[in-house]
Amino acid sequence: MDFSKLGNISKSSRPTNPIEIFEKLPNLPGTPNDIWRGQNEALQQWDKNRKLNDILIALNTGAGKTLAGLLIAQSLINEGIENVMYVCSTKDLVEQTSREAQKVGIDHTTRLSGTHSNSLFESGKSFCITTYQTVLNGLKGFIQKFPPGAVIFDDAHVAESMIRDAFLINITYENHQKCYSELIELFTPHFSELNRRQQFKAAVSGERQLTMMAAPSGVRERSTQIATILQKFNIPNDTNLKYKFPNLEDHISECCVLFSKGQIEITPPFLPSLCIDIFERPIRRVYLSATLKNKSDFIRAFGRKPDLSIEPKNDAGNGERLVLFANDVEKGFTVSLANEIASNNKIIVAVPSYAAAEAWGTFSSPPSRDQFTQMLNSFREAKTGKFLLVSRVDGIDLPHDTCRIMLMDGLPTGSTLIEKYQSDFLNMRKSYSSRIANRLVQLFGRINRGRNDYGVFLISSSNLNAWLSNDRNIALLPNLLQQQILLGRHVQAGMSINNHKSLNIIVKSVLGRDQSWLEYYGSNIERNEIDEDHRNKADDSMEPSHKVAEAEAKIASALWNGDSDKARLLIEESLETTTRLDPLLAGWHNILLGGLYEKAGDLESADVAYENARMKLGTNVLLPTHKKFARTSNEPVDPFAANIFSIASLSSAETYKKELNTLRNRLKHLDGGTSSQMEEAVRSLGELLGFSASRPDNDSGTGPDVLWEELSTLKAIAIELKTDKKDPATYNKKDVGQSHDHIQWVSDHKKDVTLIGLLFVGPSGKSTNQANPSNQMWVVNPTQLVTIREEILSIIVDIRSLTPLEKLEKSRVLCNGPKWMIQALFDNIEKKALLK
Repeated sequence: MDFSKLGNISKSSRPTNPIEIFEKLPNLPGTPNDIWRGQNEALQQWDKNRKLNDILIALNTGAGKTLAGLLIAQSLINEGIENVMYVCSTKDLVEQTSREAQKVGIDHTTRLSGTHSNSLFESGKSFCITTYQTVLNGLKGFIQKFPPGAVIFDDAHVAESMIRDAFLINITYENHQKCYSELIELFTPHFSELNRRQQFKAAVSGERQLTMMAAPSGVRERSTQIATILQKFNIPNDTNLKYKFPNLEDHISECCVLFSKGQIEITPPFLPSLCIDIFERPIRRVYLSATLKNKSDFIRAFGRKPDLSIEPKNDAGNGERLVLFANDVEKGFTVSLANEIASNNKIIVAVPSYAAAEAWGTFSSPPSRDQFTQMLNSFREAKTGKFLLVSRVDGIDLPHDTCRIMLMDGLPTGSTLIEKYQSDFLNMRKSYSSRIANRLVQLFGRINRGRNDYGVFLISSSNLNAWLSNDRNIALLPNLLQQQILLGRHVQAGMSINNHKSLNIIVKSVLGRDQSWLEYYGSNIERNEIDEDHRNKADDSMEPSHKVAEAEAKIASALWNGDSDKARLLIEESLETTTRLDPLLAGWHNILLGGLYEKAGDLESADVAYENARMKLGTNVLLPTHKKFARTSNEPVDPFAANIFSIASLSSAETYKKELNTLRNRLKHLDGGTSSQMEEAVRSLGELLGFSASRPDNDSGTGPDVLWEELSTLKAIAIELKTDKKDPATYNKKDVGQSHDHIQWVSDHKKDVTLIGLLFVGPSGKSTNQANPSNQMWVVNPTQLVTIREEILSIIVDIRSLTPLEKLEKSRVLCNGPKWMIQALFDNIEKKALLK
């Protein structure tokens, strides 16, 4: 037999440049003729930097992220990288991505429900399209069998919820009645110790709408029993929990345990993403995301900032939108209005939960999980109709005539108890603002998928109307969406869109492509800008928010690796930045810090951390107290005296020195700093004085810079920082107008509180002729606050040198009484009325 007839085997050429791969794909029906500009730029930049471990590619919704990701996946296969995986958020999206790959002629394998669609991936000839759940599976069978050399994360902007779900065990009365009941019985004594037995009973029975969280020590002391109960009732083999249980089984003591009606949730305070195999090993990771203004939630999800962010400037996906608000429309956006619209058009109603969906029962019923894809496809193909979308902000593509009207009823909040507890009960809404912004961007992109697409968006619920009426929140959205929301406000007011009749007329004009609307939109869309102060504050907060998110990832990793001391040090090192960024988030960090001190046996430091948490988060947070000194009738009772005594009486010299230095650092920026640093220093001074001290504009995007409230007298002082002005200062119409708004804000939001006055902390000066200051507005030089600080620090040092009994008496004498009450402080501080 003559084998020479076969000749030499030619080596096949496998290009690694993704654009070259695209050019060599077969010319199949429906295949795009060319790559869009944004895709081209993203792929070129990725190819030049392909060996970096973490690369983020951010493109507008509808700008072709999927095709870019598929070409990158094929490029990595051609390079010789083993076990390349392309992960999607849902099974529907796996199938949708597979169809996209088939359409352009890219060979691939899908894996759903533990089954491969073909043998290409197993034989190393293609990449695998699968779900986040597959690669986050605690049993790790797939990952261990095929250790990935590269992973492409689609929809990375919503990955946090999927990673959280992989580290969350939810025990419900409906599905795990006996297990649920034993866990309730286990924790009842704990809440009794915290004097909340009846409140706990009311929460779990549904008598009151409450979510409650056990204290860190309560979880740690019961962690072995929790694991035993979960094993007893076969939770590790439960169909819905068996893939999550291994992720948590050895770390229950480091988790939060939360309770609500019929639900118990076990989940870590921060995501331990850096301990997950695919994030721990130095493999190639590519993140496909919508455009992100703030990457803090991306960092929380994946545990790190990307080595490179590729964000091409392009207008693909920038469709036309008219946004209208229910608050300005008589009767709002009702079910009957939606039904009326559906008779001649197609409308999708998006709600955040199944509870919210109940209000839309006469509009439509939400499809079951099994029926979802079929019903959505039927809606796509219909000429008129309606669809109720529950708790989904991604993966639903309804471009062009498949749907042009969306009604949003409710903020797109998460469904986990930890998010509800932090957002609703601890009021940590600022820490969720960027996450809500990202979810809203996705919702707006469901029916607006390209440059030549257009649609109408109806903003229904009061909480969503309020969120989108706040320019600080709008500053977190992409620029075009900001402009569209502001344009919508202007159109609605100028055209008097205040009833259903006028609403229907303008919707018909927009969808009918009325020429005057098209000309108006084209001429005015770029003329809308939010207030520069709000934009600057949003921009200024990004870097600190990234640092805090990185710190949380490192803290979670240290906890998961059993290094409590390292976790404690990381919290302490980042606490000043966290406090300046978001005092309420700092309160959350203080809860964890107190638990770590308890674990280390330093109960005195634990008490300090827990007290800081209470001051920031209020009475809804339940934490123990371990004070070793007995309370006597002579012990200070005023909040200010109690604060001074709690520092001066610390038995450990090391703890005292640390707390005094911490206090000095918190107040040092009264001498000068950035606006955020000075605001936090003024807030901290009020907190030390025993007031309820907050930063309304920072925390919720509206209201004064700082508000001091004295709860015993229901009196308050509003404070505006104007230290950036030259001396002598000119307070202009904008300064004074904003302060009138802040005074009204206090009146609207603090109805039982009497506002003594509003202080401009800045150089002396006068207002301009155009301004109209009220007799409640005063100017105070920052040195006045520095003087108060120095007096307080001197008092602490003096009291520290006394005997324990003398400390009690001296604290009572120096710090109780009218001198330190809010009215006396306001009266005695050197100030000048703001005059023209």
